[in-house]
Amino acid sequence: MPGTFFGFNTALRGMQAQQRGIYTTSHNIANANTEGYTRQQVVLAATPAYPVPAMNRPGGQGWQIGTGVDSQETRRLRDEFLDTQIRRETGSLGQWQQIQDVLQQVEVVFNEPSDTGLSTLMSQFWAAWQELSKNAESSPVRTTVVETANALAEAFNHSYQQLTTIQDDIDQSIALKVTEVNSIAQQIADLNGQIKNIVAAGDQPNDLIDQRDLLLDKLSKIIDFTTTKNSDGSITVILGNVNTGKLVDGTTVQNLTATLDASNKEFLFALGGNNIDVSNGELFGLNKAYGTVSTYLDNLNTLVGNLADAINQQHKQGYDLKGNTNVPFFAYKDSSGSLVEIDKYTSGAAAIIQVNPDIIDDVSKIAAAGTWDATNPTQGDGSNALKIAQLQNTQTADLSNATFDDYYKNFTAKLGVDANEATRMTTNQGVLVDQLNNRKDSISGVSLDEEMASMLQYQRAFEASARMITTLDSMLDKIINGMGVTR
Repeated sequence: MPGTFFGFNTALRGMQAQQRGIYTTSHNIANANTEGYTRQQVVLAATPAYPVPAMNRPGGQGWQIGTGVDSQETRRLRDEFLDTQIRRETGSLGQWQQIQDVLQQVEVVFNEPSDTGLSTLMSQFWAAWQELSKNAESSPVRTTVVETANALAEAFNHSYQQLTTIQDDIDQSIALKVTEVNSIAQQIADLNGQIKNIVAAGDQPNDLIDQRDLLLDKLSKIIDFTTTKNSDGSITVILGNVNTGKLVDGTTVQNLTATLDASNKEFLFALGGNNIDVSNGELFGLNKAYGTVSTYLDNLNTLVGNLADAINQQHKQGYDLKGNTNVPFFAYKDSSGSLVEIDKYTSGAAAIIQVNPDIIDDVSKIAAAGTWDATNPTQGDGSNALKIAQLQNTQTADLSNATFDDYYKNFTAKLGVDANEATRMTTNQGVLVDQLNNRKDSISGVSLDEEMASMLQYQRAFEASARMITTLDSMLDKIINGMGVTR
């Protein structure tokens, strides 16, 4: 049979276990609004019964009695599979958010359809040449041609500058994101060190693990990675290849770098000199967006180069009011003062296109006439201006056999489709991530109603265990002071 004081230990264990539950509940309530906090729960288990089965156990056979309860651990309520899902989908959300943001900026650059976009300016440009073909000697009409051409050229210049500014912004954003990745990596490594020491002491650093998981959640939006757990409680964060892509290995960190590959118009990411494959997250989205903007820049340069080339070739075949010929319409003067013609081979044509300064100074130099006879000048001839106006409907091989207007409309239409797709994907991913986070909150989040119920449950159990000690004390008092006493 158990000893006289046997029940005290059982009740004491009950009080200690319920007290630990109360403390954990208090911790949960205090962190109900703490970002990244995971709800904790005390794991209770019955202690081994008495006596332990043996040949010479006290009291003989046929009975065992429980010895109470013990709190084995305070565990975090976390679903690791759900964490992996959330981080993967959060990375996709970050990717599409960056692409959407960039494409919306590109849409603003072209501003189509509108009354002030390039499409409208091009229509006005062709209409001016059409009008000149009817009134070749009119100085106001010639001035209108120059002014509409100037407006179109400046619009091309401005669009090019805005697109390159967007690329510069992407470059800076990637640099900032890389710095953020390295900062998060260092914080994870520092937490690894603290967690490792606490685990070695036999304790469970739940709150530090919460902080580390929160950093991993933030990292997942920027770049895709995998993690492995180490026996000492630390983790390894791997970008790409497991052998060369260890961003964090225990307390060791390798810095991520990003370098622009100008030939392929993309950024290359590396760890310790080894290239890594980034396939999700904001960095992937920014890299993809950079290439997309480069494509639209190429389209713009192709359009401008071929437009300038076609107009120049036709303009040089005509004659101005003084009989001069072989004068390019779109050209600029270099630092030496030499006239440089803009054609389809001009690099960055959209950035430098402008009307020939000589024509701007003297509109009579517009070659509107198709023929010239010094003895019988035909100043009213506008046949060459008509041929230039007719270029509007000419299909060009370098523009995929499309006209200038259609080529521009085609790639701006694609821009609209791409931007709409990015918006749709961003919305869908946002809904999906919200649903997954709601599932996570139902498991890991703190519910004040549940915690209040747990608090009352632990409180009542604690009070009952305390009452048990009072009862046992009363029983012992009777045994010690009441038995054998006679009146």
